[in-house]
Amino acid sequence: MGRGTALRLAYWNGALWAIGNGLLGSPLVIYLAQDFRVPRIGLGIGLILAAPYLVGLLRLGAPAMIGRLADRKPFCVTAYILSGLVLAIVPGVAWVGDRLSPRAALALLVAGWCGYHLLEYLATVALWSWLADLCPRRVRGRFLGSRERWMTLGQAAAMLSGGLYVWGWTELHPLQPRWAAYIVPAAMGVGFLIAAIVPLLAMPEGATHAAFAASLATRFEARRKRRGENAEVGPSPIFRSLMQPLADRRFLAVLAVFCWFSLVNGMIASPQSLFPNQVLKLGLFSVLALKVGMRLGQWPLGPGVGWLADRYGNRLVLALGYLIVAQAPLFYFVAGPAHWQWIIGAWICWIAWIGANVGMPNLLLKIAPPRSNTAYIATFYAATGLCHGLSTLWGGALFDRFGKTANIAHLGWNYYQAAFVLGWAGYLVGVVLLLRLSRKLPTPGERL
Repeated sequence: MGRGTALRLAYWNGALWAIGNGLLGSPLVIYLAQDFRVPRIGLGIGLILAAPYLVGLLRLGAPAMIGRLADRKPFCVTAYILSGLVLAIVPGVAWVGDRLSPRAALALLVAGWCGYHLLEYLATVALWSWLADLCPRRVRGRFLGSRERWMTLGQAAAMLSGGLYVWGWTELHPLQPRWAAYIVPAAMGVGFLIAAIVPLLAMPEGATHAAFAASLATRFEARRKRRGENAEVGPSPIFRSLMQPLADRRFLAVLAVFCWFSLVNGMIASPQSLFPNQVLKLGLFSVLALKVGMRLGQWPLGPGVGWLADRYGNRLVLALGYLIVAQAPLFYFVAGPAHWQWIIGAWICWIAWIGANVGMPNLLLKIAPPRSNTAYIATFYAATGLCHGLSTLWGGALFDRFGKTANIAHLGWNYYQAAFVLGWAGYLVGVVLLLRLSRKLPTPGERL
């Protein structure tokens, strides 16, 4: 199979996965939790938002598992299949409806959401390493941009279809509990996520990884024979591979910047997710429609952003993207029930997330040595995920404590408004940190 065919299969994988994610994504799960009237909703939503990032720490074990439990391709495919099956808990919770207590429903939602993300994260570590072998480095940004465009289109179409279904079902069955409307889109989302595995089955294993794995096994065997049975056992190759990123100055500098962004994202995640429903009284369809508009805005930009990253460096693309994203909380700040339209401006700003969606993995793959990129990928996403998860829980707990009574510094700001202003300031600090990454970090003649 040619490399071009393999990359086209990667596009199909991304598009099918995006359809499943659009049908069964975090907006549906968050609205489902709110419809069950879970007590202490701030912390409850914080758990749903944070739990996937916290369990994502276990993806640090992905480099050790790949090659021990299975080769990279079987490991990736199996983990994706299991993730889809675990996610079926979500439509199951919607199906049983009021036969569960609110706390039991929340516990099942969090368990299914956590298990799904853990398995998906493990699979994604293997997938990024796999794609890095299949795609030449000089055009990797354009490949990631084109794949992102297909994913954007698939997710937008799925979210619009799922939102219309929920709205239509609710209109036709006004006396039924709203969570029952989520069963069909959630079940179809699980189906598409599992279907996304089919293109992966046809993709070839990357030659670089296969050759490296064979040579690694040969070296380990030779070393075992040289040292003999009674020789002192040193650090395992797996341990050394996991420690390698922590000794890389370039990687640690980039990691620190994105951990900051993760902290900012997490702190405003709960108020930002609750605000449309709790304050503006917008339904799931309205939120999904706004998200569709954002994704459609991103759709034509992917290849161009990838070209900019290849031509001028990922740091510039990321800084411009985050600078625009930073303005989004200000639109939430001025929005209210009588003038909810202001939040449309926030979703327009969030189109600029395309810069992070393309630039961040491209930057990560650029600074990671090809033969140990799984350790770099796992460490990066585990550290940023931990920051995001802990700050999300903290933000949710603060909302439950101050959300209804806060009058910040006698400015007349409620908790939502204070959180949005702090989010705006935090993003701007992150942009400064990103631009101040040492110019000595890239290798000579190469741009970060």
